[in-house]
Amino acid sequence: MNERTAAQLRVIRAVVNALGAAGIPAWLFGGWGLDARIGRITREHGDVEFWVERTDAGRSRAVLVEAGATALATQPPEESCEFTWDGADFSTAYFDRRPDRSFSQPDGRFSDWLFPPGSFSDEPARLDGMPVLAMSVAGMLAMKEQYPRLRNGGPWRPKDIDDIKVLRRLATKADKRP
Repeated sequence: MNERTAAQLRVIRAVVNALGAAGIPAWLFGGWGLDARIGRITREHGDVEFWVERTDAGRSRAVLVEAGATALATQPPEESCEFTWDGADFSTAYFDRRPDRSFSQPDGRFSDWLFPPGSFSDEPARLDGMPVLAMSVAGMLAMKEQYPRLRNGGPWRPKDIDDIKVLRRLATKADKRP
């Protein structure tokens, strides 16, 4: 494991511990979320991303800063907050629960992004031996598949195409379980 991956794992553990102690759930997504759902590290990652329910946005930021993270003023505050902590960067993005049990990010550039019911369950995944919350396979697949069609989306990158293939295989496996 290289130093960047080790630093990212340390920051994941620190975020999970700090927010967990405050009773604030945070779900990994993106490459680290997929690795948590797979149960092992599959590649190097450019960043660490967490979803936090919008009702916890301000408190999560305060808890993370109090624990040692530095909040950066690089993102629209209604959408997310980027941080750095001991040399590793991460972000928290905010979602809202909808009456139909689905989820969305109604404020900001990605207000047309919708996530299916069950995207944010309380069932932990495992990452490097650590229990973590991670966005569901169905939720991450919906994110990836919708992205090019979003008002502010963009084309899939090669790693997105690879992730979609893996997520579809994982979703098919989950559908076949009794």
